Order: sequence, then C-alpha cells, then structure tokens
Amino acid sequence: MNKNDVLKAEAEGASLGWVAPLTAEDREYFAYLRSVFKRYNITPSRATRLEYDFVTRVAESEFYLQQVNA
Repeated sequence: MNKNDVLKAEAEGASLGWVAPLTAEDREYFAYLRSVFKRYNITPSRATRLEYDFVTRVAESEFYLQQVNA
C-alpha cells in the first residue's frame, strides 16, 4: 500500500463517517511502521500475533524516540 492508497482510503472512510482524518503524525507513523515490517521481512497480512506485536513495539519505540530527539 502506497501513500496515495492510504490517502484515498482515508478520504473515503472520512466521507462515510467511518474514521477521522489522519494527522500528519499518524501518516508518518504508519509509513515508519511499514518500513519496520519491510526491515524485518514480515508481511503484515501474514504476520503472526507475536511478529505483529514485535514490529509494533519496535516501530513505536524508534518512532517516538526520533520525535523526541528531533
């Protein structure tokens, strides 16, 4: 899923009242999360619960650490 797909899905969901629009930080985090999945060669749709939890924890800790240090 690329950035345009995310923006399209977000716009459609928002227009139907499914979701609130993503903030810039949300978009940055999801892009970072995708990069962590790619780094560990894990496909999100095929990830086990353990793999998904691992990638999520790594992404959260690294992403927010970068935000603090920026």
